[in-house]
Amino acid sequence: MEIQTVGIRCIALLGALTLLGCGDDSGKETPPEDVTLPDPGPLGWQWTTGTFEVPAGEEIQDCYFYEIPGDKPFLVNQVTLAQNAGTHHMNVFRVKTIKGLDGKHGEVVKGGECWKSVNWSDWPLVTNSQSGGATEDWKLPDGVGLKFEPGEKIMLQTHYVNGNTQKTPTRGKVVVNFYGAEESTIQHEMGTLFATNQNIRICPGDKGKTFEATCKIGQDGPVTVAAANGHFHSRGDKFTMNAWDPTNGKGEQFYESLTWDEPPFAKDLSVPVVQNGGITWTCDFSALANECGDPNDECCFTFGGKVEFQEHCNAFVYYWPKGASDKNCF
Repeated sequence: MEIQTVGIRCIALLGALTLLGCGDDSGKETPPEDVTLPDPGPLGWQWTTGTFEVPAGEEIQDCYFYEIPGDKPFLVNQVTLAQNAGTHHMNVFRVKTIKGLDGKHGEVVKGGECWKSVNWSDWPLVTNSQSGGATEDWKLPDGVGLKFEPGEKIMLQTHYVNGNTQKTPTRGKVVVNFYGAEESTIQHEMGTLFATNQNIRICPGDKGKTFEATCKIGQDGPVTVAAANGHFHSRGDKFTMNAWDPTNGKGEQFYESLTWDEPPFAKDLSVPVVQNGGITWTCDFSALANECGDPNDECCFTFGGKVEFQEHCNAFVYYWPKGASDKNCF
């Protein structure tokens, strides 16, 4: 299989590198270098957004579309993700039901429909990262792999913020490597869960306001949670996830985040979930008395993608075996 490398904004990258080489060095701080990843080898492939500007006071959320290369199904047992500093999130989804958002291989949808979460409400999660200026290397458990079909359409969504709550010190850029595995080494397919609690409302002066939701992942039998991370915006204080049992309710806590902008990616988990069980996730929020989300709703913060004046309470969970399908809870 040949490596497929897509550089959507090569002109922007060339321009950025040219600018870095111009002018003098009269005491100005050198911007961080753009992230790169090595060639993933003959069994893998690499995708990149290329570099793009994130002007002061703006939030950039774009959706890049790709197709899986090759002419036969194959399995992936390692994913490496790198992002320039300033990222708010990067999610990769399998494209399913088309509503208002779509694109051909190599195309990008800038803003617009890329902000509307209903467009990917049944698009299974592939991988995600919130590590800006760092590399997240995830080796799946032994014998477990992500399976892809040739020509399968994939969407990579990147969100950068250069506002009051979060800064982008240079440019945006995302690079993702997928490393293939021999079929004989994989016994189980990795399943994924993307879950959002959209019934959230945090108002100025609220402290320790808690929202909780539950989603099943074990309809086809017991599963093991292998990795997880959570996501909320700057009003978020604490994010937790627990196993959930239909008989006994909330069980073992396996994830906690106390930071909104660099939440941990817990990737060495082995959490059992019983048949018909799942996970429950909880988000705690506080808002300053002088903060304002929606001025038409008592300045409260409700569900939405804009970091400056909306909030999220999203869970990302990776488990095996996959069963009949990946899971989404909206």
